[in-house]
Amino acid sequence: MPRAPRSAAAFLVALTFAACGTGSGPGMPDDDPMMLGQPTLNASSRSNDLPSVTLDPNAFFREIMARVNAGLEVQGAEYRLVMAEWFGEDAVGQTVFFFDVGNKQLGAQFVPADPRPPRGGRTNITYTIDQAEGAVDGLTQAQTDAAIDRAMQTWDRETCSTLPIVRVANSGGDLGLVEFFGVPPVGPGQGGSSAVFADVTHAGWLPTGLLPAQVIGVTFTAFFTTTGGQFTDIDNDGKVDVALREILYNDLFVWRVNGNIDIETVALHEAGHGLSQAHFGQAFLTLSNDKLHFAPRAVMNAAYSGLQQRLAGTDNAGHCSIWGSWPNS
Repeated sequence: MPRAPRSAAAFLVALTFAACGTGSGPGMPDDDPMMLGQPTLNASSRSNDLPSVTLDPNAFFREIMARVNAGLEVQGAEYRLVMAEWFGEDAVGQTVFFFDVGNKQLGAQFVPADPRPPRGGRTNITYTIDQAEGAVDGLTQAQTDAAIDRAMQTWDRETCSTLPIVRVANSGGDLGLVEFFGVPPVGPGQGGSSAVFADVTHAGWLPTGLLPAQVIGVTFTAFFTTTGGQFTDIDNDGKVDVALREILYNDLFVWRVNGNIDIETVALHEAGHGLSQAHFGQAFLTLSNDKLHFAPRAVMNAAYSGLQQRLAGTDNAGHCSIWGSWPNS
């Protein structure tokens, strides 16, 4: 089907689903009233006009989380998917909690030298890239891999932190807990895997129809739990222990290298979530001229604003506050 350009404001929607547990520390940001900033907006494109999934995204991700966690429970895994943060079109950013968590403060972070799988006692942060679903929109797997690598290297170059961010190899097959347990396979390469190879998994592009039409990319986070289902904080830092994060991209959209929708830009933002950053800054849409405004513009804004492959000062500050004392944090 021919690709029909669709001019719209592309919003990044923060959607947090939290299961019952304890923990304090910095919480995920609430969605405050939007503030005026610098207008920047590129037109986005969709591969077609079909509604990818007609469910409300909130309900869709709740169901996905339930499926994945049921599968993890059967396997005896001591972690559960707890939240999902996603890019979207034509939707204002929001935070939705799956269960009541009181004051909605939910800090979460990887633990240095955490001995539990999949962390395995390491003091670095590893990432891996799915090798089954990276060839999209005329781009090769090598091209999409390179764009993701550049995004990860941008975070790795932050001089305030000595955190090593290291790419690791995988089996070469289709990766992803979400696909394996949550999204029904639709053909070769769409089945996912229950194997976890890294802290942050870029799990590839899902074909049109397997993610809601509003969603450009999504980052899932899993927290460690006890056998009784409670979240853990083994280093007593007041933050729930992160087990892994998984990123998926939606092939409903037209993906480009150094164009719109730009792989490196989206991967840079989603990798920020993968490295424990929440959204920063505020944005709003002026309906009269369909323009986005930011205060200030940054990679971790809660809105997609076109090509953005360098970190802003606020992005750097957020990263430094989380990783500046690693591995002593």
